[in-house]
Amino acid sequence: MELPPVAGIRAIVERYARLLVKLGDEFGERPLVLPTSRYFPDEFGTDQRSLKRLVGRMKRHAGMSDIPTKTRVVDIEGATGGGSCGTGSCGTSHCAPTPNDVERLIDEGDAWRLQVPATELRHPVVLTTNLARVLSYLFLAETLPEGESIEAPADVTADLTAVALGFGVLMLQGSYIYSKSCGGPSIAKVTKLGPGELAIATALFARVGDHPVKAAQRHLETTQSTLLSEARSWLSSNEALIEELRTHPRQVAEGKFQLAETQPWLTRVFGGKRRSAAEAEFLSQEGLTDESLGDLEDLLATLPEQSRPTSQARKRDREHEELSDLVASALAESRAEG
Repeated sequence: MELPPVAGIRAIVERYARLLVKLGDEFGERPLVLPTSRYFPDEFGTDQRSLKRLVGRMKRHAGMSDIPTKTRVVDIEGATGGGSCGTGSCGTSHCAPTPNDVERLIDEGDAWRLQVPATELRHPVVLTTNLARVLSYLFLAETLPEGESIEAPADVTADLTAVALGFGVLMLQGSYIYSKSCGGPSIAKVTKLGPGELAIATALFARVGDHPVKAAQRHLETTQSTLLSEARSWLSSNEALIEELRTHPRQVAEGKFQLAETQPWLTRVFGGKRRSAAEAEFLSQEGLTDESLGDLEDLLATLPEQSRPTSQARKRDREHEELSDLVASALAESRAEG
């Protein structure tokens, strides 16, 4: 699985920037929420009390504690989630009903009622992803100017809003759910956007907010972690875009920005297309290409810190070589005189 093409990336970047322009002050500074005990220290008992506690904690992470809500578990026996998941008759399926199986957010006037299918309480990924999406709809309903509707498609805006609220990692997990059943492996998702689009949006959120992306990768499944790593590398080749999002998001929202392709680390160090003639000649003589530079970057990343060559070690090597040359020269002169 790969990141979206350039046109798809531009579309995600522009939509995300439009959210920042419209609701940036409302978002505030949100943490990058991870599925760890730091962010979710409460024991979850698959009951309504545990669910209410979980919703309350997610609301605090999103800065929405002041919005009154009521949480209800609803029984929808027989729901199949549109057939996108295995039946689980031969084992435990990781799938659960999709958001369309129940009305999840109801305005009761004095508070909002959040309804969660009982079947989702047994599926942490599905549960937390859908809660993140419901809270994003709630956020939009509470913060958008009166009379203004959610940008269509609303599900896409909700997904990006959930990322901007700090739930990008939870959304990524729910965008590609692998499970096994008697019919074989299956893939499901409970998001509108795919993992590639959400990887781009989550990487944008992390870089703009100076959140550690590598820490997030450790808590993702292989597919999502790989895509987030690729999105991170892509952003490293588009540093100007990050600065524009921080300082001039309106220009980005209007499409006034340039995108560069991902470049290997050493290529970026040597200046990419701006590489000097001397550097280009050196790389050519050494038989190095952009592809091989990328391979070298991957190799260096796998080395333990203490195994990587340092300037001090290289200096000692040069001094040792010079001393060896002097000794060899002195021995040669001694033999000649003898």
